[in-house]
Amino acid sequence: MTCPYCESRKVSKLLMAPNVATGRQKERTQTVAMDTMRRDMIARIKDAVKEIRATAEDVGERFPEEARKIHYGETEARGIIGQASPDEAQALTEEGIEIAPLPVFPEDQH
Repeated sequence: MTCPYCESRKVSKLLMAPNVATGRQKERTQTVAMDTMRRDMIARIKDAVKEIRATAEDVGERFPEEARKIHYGETEARGIIGQASPDEAQALTEEGIEIAPLPVFPEDQH
């Protein structure tokens, strides 16, 4: 056996401390993994919201009225987005009309 740096044949092994994963190291590794997963999930959610906004009709404050018309077959079925108060949203869900809030991200508020 020779030294890879100086090519000396006087090579010996030294005692070294084993690499033992401490709780802190494990926690740091898990945090990095969670941060990566969180970033990926947020990116997927942003892509989905962007797609919904691009393909749905924005009916604004008429959202509850339009959602009811679609649900009861009074108008064509289509994707819509708009605003509803918490009371209006609750009334829609109690009528069996499926709705879901779209998240608003900080960069969307300018």
